[in-house]
Amino acid sequence: IRYSIINGLFVLRLEKYRCFGGFMETKWYSDIWQLMVAPFKRGIPQIVEHGSCRKGFYATAALALMSFVFSNILPALVGMIFVDKLNVALTGATALSGIGLLGLAVGLLFAFIGIAIYSAIFSWVANKFDANTTYESVLKIMWYEQAYNQIMGLVYFIGFLLLSLPFLLLLGSNPDSTVGSIVWIIIIIFATIAFAVYTFWVCLTLLSRQINKSHLATFGISIITSLIPVIILGILIGMVVLASSR
Repeated sequence: IRYSIINGLFVLRLEKYRCFGGFMETKWYSDIWQLMVAPFKRGIPQIVEHGSCRKGFYATAALALMSFVFSNILPALVGMIFVDKLNVALTGATALSGIGLLGLAVGLLFAFIGIAIYSAIFSWVANKFDANTTYESVLKIMWYEQAYNQIMGLVYFIGFLLLSLPFLLLLGSNPDSTVGSIVWIIIIIFATIAFAVYTFWVCLTLLSRQINKSHLATFGISIITSLIPVIILGILIGMVVLASSR
């Protein structure tokens, strides 16, 4: 009886927590953070159960904006500060930000169109293999994967710099060191391959968990989905070529 009462209280507390903003109210940055630090234990289950297309899009847009600031605005601003006066630097950074934000908006628009088309094709193909998924659930995962790849690209860039710094210092003091150059290149190649495989496996696991299929089946569905637009485009090009040759 005691166990039943304790278990009943636990269930009631859990439902209360869920109703008042527990797992149901996760933020997009919390989803991405968990996907980075603990993808298989917390990140993937959290996104599959409580993620949404809206939060996935917010994550993609926010990380794209952050990447734009760190890769374009800050370097240009710092360079202009050392070359010109501060007001000139601010004016130049403002002009670059205006042009860059316009390009960013256009890029997000094309990304939205591409992801929407891919998600529609993927959900159609997956359902042919008894995945029993929906367009919205696939679209949600596509947005989260887009955001995850962006933040992991930044992590890779930082890791590349940290990994290369000791070898660059070594080569700077001894530029004729062939062994140091070879070791550095080998480490970079293997680290890049390992990082790419890990990132791909996380994305594949996230998608397979969402559609409730095995990794191999999900990978096969992804290949078929990628081939369909290529085949359609090839048919259209062939029709245009035949029509123009007559």
